[in-house]
Amino acid sequence: MDLEVFRLAADSYHHLLNAELHINEWVQEHLSLAEPLFRFISVYLEPGTLFNVLIPLMGILSQGLLTQLLYMITVVSTVSSLEKWIYPELRPLWWLRELYANGNRNAIRSGIALQSHDLSCETSGGLPCAHSMSLMAFLVILSSHLSLSSGCRNRKVLLYSIVGCCMISVWLSRLYLATEFLHQCLLGSYIAISTLSNIDRHSDYLRSRRRIHLVAIVLLLGSLATAVYFIKLRLGFDPHWSVRQAFKWCPEPTYMRHEGSPIFLLTRDLGNLMGVALSVPLELKPRKSSLSRRFGGILIVEIFNHILRLYTPKQHGRFAFLAFEFSRNALHSLTLIKILPKLIKEKVA
Repeated sequence: MDLEVFRLAADSYHHLLNAELHINEWVQEHLSLAEPLFRFISVYLEPGTLFNVLIPLMGILSQGLLTQLLYMITVVSTVSSLEKWIYPELRPLWWLRELYANGNRNAIRSGIALQSHDLSCETSGGLPCAHSMSLMAFLVILSSHLSLSSGCRNRKVLLYSIVGCCMISVWLSRLYLATEFLHQCLLGSYIAISTLSNIDRHSDYLRSRRRIHLVAIVLLLGSLATAVYFIKLRLGFDPHWSVRQAFKWCPEPTYMRHEGSPIFLLTRDLGNLMGVALSVPLELKPRKSSLSRRFGGILIVEIFNHILRLYTPKQHGRFAFLAFEFSRNALHSLTLIKILPKLIKEKVA
């Protein structure tokens, strides 16, 4: 009985993927004129750009907004990378090419054809859509901040309409590039909103925790990821399955980026999370500082961070590479949230 239920669930899931392939195909056929926009969205609105560019830019305007964006989006992004590490779901091009390679008559009979792009060569799993999660969190936090400062209802309606249009554009971008199925995009946005809601609901509890407790939680998450790695090996699963799928089906291996691998994403997010934990207690309403000083301080921090990114030790082994990226991201978030505001306050005083 249990085996029949499992087979029924698997068949339903496969039918869902086959049906959603038609959505990807329709978007590619009818929205090709928007390809420059879709490429721009996928390149410049991905989580790494948020952490290294957009969030620091928002920090020029308000330290409180920077702190809120950084710690909330870090939690959302960590949820995404953990999910991709634990259960890396198929991407549209992988699924379609597996069907053709295995001689699935139903898929071949339907005549589905998807175009591959250089940006289609993602090396992590498809669920949840990281673009959808991180940008949804960014826009929700930003719009909430702006709506609180504006009591006009019409402006709020306009603001949330813009957020909706932006998210639809992100979903279409990922569908056009065949990097995600529709359900992965929708679930990504839903998980982001759900995570933000839970953070807000338990914000008082989280702020009351001591620094050592939050550092221990980050170390526990790292231990969980390590345990998942060895459990997969023990059960005969490949922990780097998604990377091998990308190598198998990507038309040009040079299109793949090490920054997109699941182990890199997890290391980046745990590094950012460690920086946030070391910054406790968080000051969401710090004293105001000079805009020019904030601009200069953040500019110096980001130039230094960019230089560190350029000199990432990619040729010195995986452990050195991951340790460097973890430390760099932890230092980056710690500096933006804790160290820089103190330096600016001292100069203003």
